[in-house]
Amino acid sequence: MDNTTVMVSSPSNTYSSTGWAIVETNDHLLTAAAADDDDDDDDDDVPPQAVYDGIPGVEVGAGVGVGGPDWAAQRQQRLRSEQQRLSAASSSSSSGAAPCQRSLHSAAVVNNAMYVFGGYEGQRRVNDFHKFDFMEKKWSPMIASPLSGPPPSPRDRHVSVAYRNAFYVFGGFDGSSRVSDFFCFDLAEMVWRQITPSSGTPPSPRHSHAAVVHKDSMYIFGGYDGSYRSDFHEFKFTNSSWVLVPAVGRPPRARYRATCVVFKDTMILFAGHDGTRHLADTHVFDFESRIWSTLVTEGPSPIPRDSHVSVVHSNSMYIFGGSTGSAMNDLHQLNLSHTPAKWSPVVRSGAPGHRFCHVAVVNRNSIYVFGGYNGSNRLNDFLCFDLSVEDLTCEVPPSTIISDLRSFVNNETFSDITLIVGDKPIYAHKIILMRCPYFSAMLLGEMMESTQSVITLHEVNFPIFMVLLEYLYTDTADIPVDSAMEILAAADQFCITRLKTKCENKMLETITIDNAAAIFHAADMHDAMVLKSKALKYIVAHFETVSKTVCFEEMARSNVELVFEILRSR
Repeated sequence: MDNTTVMVSSPSNTYSSTGWAIVETNDHLLTAAAADDDDDDDDDDVPPQAVYDGIPGVEVGAGVGVGGPDWAAQRQQRLRSEQQRLSAASSSSSSGAAPCQRSLHSAAVVNNAMYVFGGYEGQRRVNDFHKFDFMEKKWSPMIASPLSGPPPSPRDRHVSVAYRNAFYVFGGFDGSSRVSDFFCFDLAEMVWRQITPSSGTPPSPRHSHAAVVHKDSMYIFGGYDGSYRSDFHEFKFTNSSWVLVPAVGRPPRARYRATCVVFKDTMILFAGHDGTRHLADTHVFDFESRIWSTLVTEGPSPIPRDSHVSVVHSNSMYIFGGSTGSAMNDLHQLNLSHTPAKWSPVVRSGAPGHRFCHVAVVNRNSIYVFGGYNGSNRLNDFLCFDLSVEDLTCEVPPSTIISDLRSFVNNETFSDITLIVGDKPIYAHKIILMRCPYFSAMLLGEMMESTQSVITLHEVNFPIFMVLLEYLYTDTADIPVDSAMEILAAADQFCITRLKTKCENKMLETITIDNAAAIFHAADMHDAMVLKSKALKYIVAHFETVSKTVCFEEMARSNVELVFEILRSR
């Protein structure tokens, strides 16, 4: 018989079958450890100024890690002893036993299994490693091969991510100091390896940071290294290099205990604590543009908090629990397909116990939550929330109209008109050409071309016209910098106003002392008045240098009136 069951039968001690359920293991009683009197517990959410960072009587900013060689040697010996004790405990664990109660641990999903590492169990930090198989519904300890390198030291407040068939652990607090070591557990070879970067500088030793994986990189934001941080780092798995990501746009303020999740090609950061107060802001990092922005939302947003969990399922982000000064057990949905993104509470009878410093993952249509701290006890209950009840939308495939129409550019299929440009035939479709005022007048008027199936175009070259044609079919165009002026002239010739404006923007992006006069001259010739006005302002502001360029001399020879116009504007 399966040694894991979902308990939903008794309303008195279980949760609604349409929402939360308890996942129990038959051979392991789910327990809660009473809080001890060790002052290392900054998960108790006392004001940050009074938080202790692992050593009784030493405040967060008081120089943890400075104690002389005897202190360092004692610390290393203690860590080695603790690793040996935990390794022996793991080896003797029976298959199917759930991890002991804990908080401040980490988790990630690889191939239909959740992996849980480390944390604080009420007396000490641990470095045990466990797997829950979603298919077999069974816990098992992860025992490293004899060929394995040393595992990460016992720690909490670290981060873990999954990439390909491996589980990664970075940073945290080992009981004496913050750390910045980086480990990988290869799930095929069952070995731990410490990662040495090939280049770049890793994040400073820290805890309570957040991490995600997007494509072939891990990203780490914020945390606490003696100060609250807002730095953002990328680790590239392909070449084992660290890169500091510039803060462009509207980046989040410094904080720790925030959450980050990946949604499509963006990362969404929510809440945390900035050292003064709890936060409830939502920020977006675009992985393509590498720009931060503040996410505009509507609906009742969650109250400010830290030490919560966030996950993504379908088109929504869900947050559960956390600390506002007290443990929480509320569940909220942020619908990211809605414009603007919309918050709404998810209310189900029989909500689970309050908690923070827990972990959560998504598998199929459910959120799984393990462990945490309720303000008095550490937990190892295992909870499941069925998201299929909440998911009342269907995933709409992305539109293909642009790519479909692009496939008809210079395609003889269904073509009803041929354009000759530079002795080369271009197959087109009258219904698309009608978007262009030039062709609309030609095909609907009384010009002789209106009855012809083959039309020769003059004063435009083939590659430039192909840019115009693709724009007519798709409303998009690749405008190379070195061709922008020619495309602008052609767009003016064929009366394609929007494409002409896009060319103006491209030229303004690249305006320099050397080419400003040429851009001003071209704008005048092609009636690009916005471009002309902005180029004129640039020339007036840099007149002493622009007036000495070759382009200025050529403009003066071609149209001396433009020189007078510049002089009148000074």
